[in-house]
Amino acid sequence: MLVQPLKKNSVITFRKQQKTDNEPKTAQYPNDSVTISTKEKDLKTKLKKDLLASGALLTTLASAVLIIAKRRGDKIAKLYKDKLVISKMPENIQFTKFETVEEGIKYAKEFLKIKEVDKNFTIEAINTAIKGIIEVSNANKGRVFMPKRLGFEAPKNKDRNFLAYVVRNINSPHFGDLVINKNYFDEKVLNKEIDMLLFYKDGKKIYEFEDGNISSRYRLGLFYPFPQDDAQTLISRYYHNKANLTTEEKQTLFYTLEYAKSTAMSSRRNPISALKYIAAKKQDVLRQNNLTINFEEVEKMKTSKQQEYLDNLISKLEEINVHFEYWYGLESPARIVHHEMGHLQDYAKNLKELDIKRWKNISLKKIWQDITSNNKSRFGVDEVSNRWGSVWKDEYSKLYNENPEKFKKLYPDLYEFLSNQQIQQTAGKISSYAQSGIGEFIAETYARMISKKKIAKDVEELYKKYKGPELPQ
Repeated sequence: MLVQPLKKNSVITFRKQQKTDNEPKTAQYPNDSVTISTKEKDLKTKLKKDLLASGALLTTLASAVLIIAKRRGDKIAKLYKDKLVISKMPENIQFTKFETVEEGIKYAKEFLKIKEVDKNFTIEAINTAIKGIIEVSNANKGRVFMPKRLGFEAPKNKDRNFLAYVVRNINSPHFGDLVINKNYFDEKVLNKEIDMLLFYKDGKKIYEFEDGNISSRYRLGLFYPFPQDDAQTLISRYYHNKANLTTEEKQTLFYTLEYAKSTAMSSRRNPISALKYIAAKKQDVLRQNNLTINFEEVEKMKTSKQQEYLDNLISKLEEINVHFEYWYGLESPARIVHHEMGHLQDYAKNLKELDIKRWKNISLKKIWQDITSNNKSRFGVDEVSNRWGSVWKDEYSKLYNENPEKFKKLYPDLYEFLSNQQIQQTAGKISSYAQSGIGEFIAETYARMISKKKIAKDVEELYKKYKGPELPQ
């Protein structure tokens, strides 16, 4: 139920205004992805046959495994020492747009100390990337884990449609790379994406502007999103002649509309908060129309049932012509860079410890349990995927849906995050993508922190629970 026309073909109209509703706001990055876990050699295949055939070999072979594990842990620790270096930049860097790609590349290499920058960047893309990186550096007062490479490329696999990604595999020569998807700086791609956000399937415009009024039948969850003056101007120009907008303006419009869509849909992701919002805003209306919200009953429901309860209440309110609008302004395309830089800062804070934890904690008991079972983990919990796995990726989604008990053994923290209703609804205050895994929740929340957006108390607490990277005061 993403788009819901008003009943009886009526139109909801609001006079444009500057005030923005105090609902949580976030950008949604549904196609963002991160590469990818280390491919370790599976020792079980070699050991299982011999160990089961002769228990006498257990001590010898297990001891060999422990030696190998210690060496692996030492090697990984050294790699992090060599590769994970925190840059010390000036506390406040002033960003000025570059006139040429060459100027941007030179600045990234010489001032930001990014070792490698792809030469095929467009001017809009290099400005977006550097602006986002500088904003993160300033928020961290210059102490930041910088990308090792700035890449600009389209996905080789057409099924992967990320906006950007970073590489976390410490064994890879590409560890620390930040890669921007060049497709999203292409005019045809942007036009297609924006058209889906500004037109109904039948080709009619979602927004109508006339005499200072804005009309729309477009509802997302609880809210009708309406653009403020700056966003309205850009939308009007796009409706009039999209060819007159620059690539930068289309980028801004795309991220603005995606952000507004995600924010408005927060009521679907967190129906309890939406119901509390209605109770606070329309207390008199509810009482006058004999409408009540039984929170004691609702809080016992599953999220899907809570959503149904919310939908029914919204329908009853709309029958008496009660609607909720959400006003939004322009958003910066640099938000996607904030998200990816959030991943890098998360890696800098937490990756080393988790990556070598499995090697430090190996015991003979764990080796024997893994060898004699169908457990595909490497001697216990996969600590790295436990934090940075995402149910939006096929390899995790399939296991989570088809064998949840096995998923729980391999990724206990991720399982709790995905299956706990309260955690999911808290993450949903940020975005739907924040609900897909611990790492994505961290990166999405971090991006909001960089943009100085308001963060709900329960979101702050969940962020601290997962040790998200903090900004200096």
